[in-house]
Amino acid sequence: MADLGVDMETAIHEAAAQERSADLERAGGRLGKLVDNVCDVIGMKRNLKEMAFISDFCRIVSSTLITEEVLASAARRIYDYFHYNLLVVSLQTGTEELIMAFTPRNLDGSPDDLDTIMGNYSGLRPHDVKDYRYLGLDAPAGSLMFGTTDYLELPMNLGSVTVYSEFNFVSHFSENMLKGLMEILGAALRNSIDYGKIKELSMRDGLTGLFNRRVLEEMLELEGRKREIAPLSLLVIDVDNFKLINDTYGHPAGDLVLQMIARILRESTRGSDVVARSGGEEFSVMLPSVSPLGAVEIGERIRNRLSRATVTYNGKQIQVTASVGISHRSAKAPCTMRELVTHADQALYDAKRTGKNRVRVYQAKTGAGKGEAGNGGEKLLEAGITRVK
Repeated sequence: MADLGVDMETAIHEAAAQERSADLERAGGRLGKLVDNVCDVIGMKRNLKEMAFISDFCRIVSSTLITEEVLASAARRIYDYFHYNLLVVSLQTGTEELIMAFTPRNLDGSPDDLDTIMGNYSGLRPHDVKDYRYLGLDAPAGSLMFGTTDYLELPMNLGSVTVYSEFNFVSHFSENMLKGLMEILGAALRNSIDYGKIKELSMRDGLTGLFNRRVLEEMLELEGRKREIAPLSLLVIDVDNFKLINDTYGHPAGDLVLQMIARILRESTRGSDVVARSGGEEFSVMLPSVSPLGAVEIGERIRNRLSRATVTYNGKQIQVTASVGISHRSAKAPCTMRELVTHADQALYDAKRTGKNRVRVYQAKTGAGKGEAGNGGEKLLEAGITRVK
């Protein structure tokens, strides 16, 4: 009987232990489910946050077709989501590489920061490094202490995005979000690059690669809208006897002549000058901030180079000359853009009328008589150049 009591007691303890174990398992199961549910909620919230970001990011970067604006919009939106110290985009646009950098720092107040950034990228230009103002911040933030560096490739071999930050950039995004982010940015950049190419083609003359007449007219119009009249000279260059060249050697030879002239014009002018093929065998050069004397020197340089140049076609040497008409506009000698063009045309007409292969500059009537260089005129004109009134 005593053994039976012990067995009963043992059985009761074991049953109680099993019940407690079952209770613990049930509680653990409930706790595990609770943890799983919490994780699911957290994951859901993260997914919703990422979806909202991606949607907004897509809308913003797709709202413009200007490459620099696409990059700036992307940099601002990414910074809102993740506070980086430096974001650098290296973009292959086809013929060249565009590098832009964005930082929340104040580059005006920290020139050393600009030197540090540019020191890491040989192709980066100072004006392509944007600071906190470009990111829409009210005040500078961050530092250039780069704790981690994350490198992301853009699709379609467009280039890369490099993020420098004190924390891991990649860990703040899910794999799908990073992939979607780069695909959306890549598509927006591809569209902007294609648009830029189409726009460039619409602005260029197909034969010479120079700007076309429409661009010249738009640039003159923009200059005419300025409140203050800045010095501006205009050259109109016309090939002498071009019809004879086409009739004698054929139109392919004439095309070679025009291409040669375009090359000499590019080599004889500055990057800030607007060089255009304004029609047929006529070219124009818009020279901002150039005095009449400076314009005459440039016109003579072009005329001289053309007179010494030859084009070889089918074994034959083709000599080329051109006449140049010049007009000028400044605060002391104001005129409208239409008048500026008319004055240059009048000067060109006089160059043609008086023998071709020469430069003429228009001078408004001032009371002084018309004169040739070294023969009663002011010492503005040299090398046989005369004024046209």
